[in-house]
Amino acid sequence: MNILITGSSGLLGRACRNSFSDLQPITCAWNRATDGDLKLDLTDKDAVQATIDQHRPDLILHTAAERKPNICENQQDLTRALNVDATRTLAEAAAKIDAKLIYLSTDYVFDGQNPPYDVTAACNPLNFYGETKRAGENAVLNASERHIVLRVPILYGEVETLEESPVTALLNELLNPEPHAVDHWSIRYPTYVGDVAQTLSNWSQQLKSDPECNGIYHLSGAEAVTKYEMVRTMAEILGLDHSHLSPNTQPPSGAPRPQNSQLNINRLQLKTAIQQTSFKDNIKRILKPFIPAEA
Repeated sequence: MNILITGSSGLLGRACRNSFSDLQPITCAWNRATDGDLKLDLTDKDAVQATIDQHRPDLILHTAAERKPNICENQQDLTRALNVDATRTLAEAAAKIDAKLIYLSTDYVFDGQNPPYDVTAACNPLNFYGETKRAGENAVLNASERHIVLRVPILYGEVETLEESPVTALLNELLNPEPHAVDHWSIRYPTYVGDVAQTLSNWSQQLKSDPECNGIYHLSGAEAVTKYEMVRTMAEILGLDHSHLSPNTQPPSGAPRPQNSQLNINRLQLKTAIQQTSFKDNIKRILKPFIPAEA
């Protein structure tokens, strides 16, 4: 199977590159492209079409996106260009060669009022990020009935910088000695990118042979926690003090977020083997390199 991965320099893209390494995927990146990556600007429609025509992938994993809600609110034109317009271009180009595209979307397409959300639940995004991801979903599903939307919640994994994931960025809360509050209002389901990538790898074996592998699916970590609870877990497993932190039970500032957008993953569980590993085990391994010697 010939596989193309967009956003291969990003958190999820790197994990997918590793999980599919035996198939030697075509990896595409832009600002952080490294040796071996195809440098592709997804907002360049002609370049995207030419790339698809040249490499003719059987499967495209579209992981590239602007994911930070506050940036999305403040840079709406750029966000729309990447999350919606580029997604439409890619989905339509894939459809022309009968390739299947898997679009990585988000739980933020829901308003968080009636969890858990099934794949058929009505969407009602609260912020511009969620709006553009929902528009991207529609573009993908309209381009081909063979395409797939896979919604996932907050992601974490082996980061290059702590700020690459809102989960690993919480270590800064522990390392900042000033007393302050951490979000204890939003209920999240932190999902390890290695689990997403391995599940996609498991699933890919049947995608070409099963015509019913299409439409919308959900995948999520199994543990429900607030950011304050994540920080406390980090402190416990890393032996760090968290007495300077307190729970903030009010909605966080910035772009509006859903309080609980839990995803029902039953449809995907019926299709393939899902991997869900322990937050404690993963986060300890991931954060250890970032702990200062004097901490």
